[in-house]
Amino acid sequence: MFLLLVGVTALAGWLSWTRAEETVLGWGSAFAPFLFILGGWVVCLTLQQYVRSLLAHRFGDRALRGSGYLRLNPFAFRELGATLVLPVAFLLVGTFGLNGPAVQVDRSAIRGRSRRALVALGGLLTNAVLAAALAVAVMLLAPEGSITNNWTIVALMFLCFLNASAALLNLLPVPGTDVYDALAEALDRWRPSRNAAIFGTVALFAVVWCPPVHAVFMDGMFALFDLIGVNALYLSWGQTFVRPW
Repeated sequence: MFLLLVGVTALAGWLSWTRAEETVLGWGSAFAPFLFILGGWVVCLTLQQYVRSLLAHRFGDRALRGSGYLRLNPFAFRELGATLVLPVAFLLVGTFGLNGPAVQVDRSAIRGRSRRALVALGGLLTNAVLAAALAVAVMLLAPEGSITNNWTIVALMFLCFLNASAALLNLLPVPGTDVYDALAEALDRWRPSRNAAIFGTVALFAVVWCPPVHAVFMDGMFALFDLIGVNALYLSWGQTFVRPW
């Protein structure tokens, strides 16, 4: 299933690269970049949950053996709504990246607070690594100072932005974020219930989505990307790809 997802995403990337909708079909809308971003974001979410589940498995938790998390199958996640549907909804509604609450692990099977804290940070670290890898890919395809109108490169920039924003928002100590989970494990207190984690994530999205906060957040993200040579206009263009209709 994961290979199929990657294949469909790659096909959408190729159609975006060649701008087939515009050059062959004569369409005014760009649905291929939308599918490329959506598929790429689902791939990132799958890897994020996989890394956290794999760390838990390596440290002794066998509760997720055979589950979709360790088989890289996002459509077989046990908590499909929290770990896949919510982040995709955040993307479509807010056009920025935010993960849902991480998969629940068997804490009692993982010895040591430091190990449990590392498991909690697995998703954040994955987002950071993916953002760095995508940034390198963008720099190789479109060196600093160059101008591009390639849909795939712009979509890659936006996927980098999604992972970077998800990593930064996960640094906030709000129930449902990785840093909150890591602090709760390190201090051995303040562990939220599953409902509280989901509510905390949705509340965080609502706050960032609020227009005044959203404007400040986006200005900060655009300034961050400007430091690495990515024009904010490309990120704005990427946001329009998320809403081709």
